[in-house]
Amino acid sequence: MLNLKQTKRIQLDNQTLFVLKMQAEKDGRKLKNFIEDLLKEQAEKSKLTPEYKILMDEMLEKHERGEVGYMDWDDFKKTVI
Repeated sequence: MLNLKQTKRIQLDNQTLFVLKMQAEKDGRKLKNFIEDLLKEQAEKSKLTPEYKILMDEMLEKHERGEVGYMDWDDFKKTVI
């Protein structure tokens, strides 16, 4: 499989860069590599698991059958706050 990569330019404030650089140095790594790995980890967390896909399919089926009860956003906020 080809490992195609893209370059993206990001802008971070100095404080954020400082903290990331300190964490990278603590791990004995370069800042760029450290940030790339953080982003990869975040992307992995976002992958859909088979269990989640099954759950969502079930919810979509219930929605289509009209079996899901929805609440107005303002009403929801009242119950949570």
